[in-house]
Amino acid sequence: MDLRQLEAFVAVAQERNFTRAAARLHVVQSAVSATVALLEADLDTKLFERTTRATTLTDAGRALLPEAIDCLASFRRARDAVESVRGGLSGAIVLGYLTSITLVDVPRLLGQFSRDFPRVRVTLNTDPAGTAGLADRLRAGTLDLAVLGASPADHPDLNIRELASAPLRLIVPEGHWLAERPVVSLRDLGDEVFVDSPRGFGNRTAVDDAFARAGVRRGVHVEAADINDAAALVQNGLGIGFLPDFTVRDRAGVRLITITEADPVLKISIASTRSRPPSAATRALWDVFVAAAAPPPQPAAEPNIPVSETRRSRPDLPTTVAV
Repeated sequence: MDLRQLEAFVAVAQERNFTRAAARLHVVQSAVSATVALLEADLDTKLFERTTRATTLTDAGRALLPEAIDCLASFRRARDAVESVRGGLSGAIVLGYLTSITLVDVPRLLGQFSRDFPRVRVTLNTDPAGTAGLADRLRAGTLDLAVLGASPADHPDLNIRELASAPLRLIVPEGHWLAERPVVSLRDLGDEVFVDSPRGFGNRTAVDDAFARAGVRRGVHVEAADINDAAALVQNGLGIGFLPDFTVRDRAGVRLITITEADPVLKISIASTRSRPPSAATRALWDVFVAAAAPPPQPAAEPNIPVSETRRSRPDLPTTVAV
């Protein structure tokens, strides 16, 4: 049993597919199959049940998986310890993110990180299930970090730090009967046809929660994973919707309507799993995102008390954020 075999085994176990595992490891599928076969021969037992439709773990595979993950984490920590002595970071990070969300400038932050840590390879992944899918992949270990639409209360089993937020505004197409109404209540919207993201997306969850609190059931007849597509669908009369300001600002053919209740809010956060310790590179990327979201420091007025008391009442603060 060696490290390469454990990496291949964990990838197949988490992806439940040899082809996806090969893509994750940047090797051909035949190499992954051969490596797993060598591990099974070394252990003298089958680790996977393979059919034309699914790849599932055997009892032996399920027993091995948490130990293999721990072994890989220990290796990563050992490598981090050496790298810290050498004064540099290396390794690989898989970052999940949401498309069309500009509240957090992911490309700019990754460019900054790449310049600071050129030996760390960052792979970007999306998920068709949006925030819910990204959260599940963090739990499964196929992502190291994710930029998703959630608050800490939404996924208490994950480490989540909010980075930005935006109100979700009600928009209707011009000519709609609501277009001339200056203010409406959510209770006025129960019979309307809505355009929204699929279930599991952060903005959809925020709007669903707002209607649930108001005791109103609504019908989502058109779903679009891309919020820019959703805005265009509303613009062309397919329904009404709640969308972030940045998607509808200066868009022709739609009207913004004020609701009597508080606007639902889309929250964008950086998240990681609690179940595995992060690598040094992962902690560094986390810090880049958190620092970009932090407000500029404000000069504090010095209290008129002795220096000794100032030191006792203002202990040193950590300079990094633990993932």
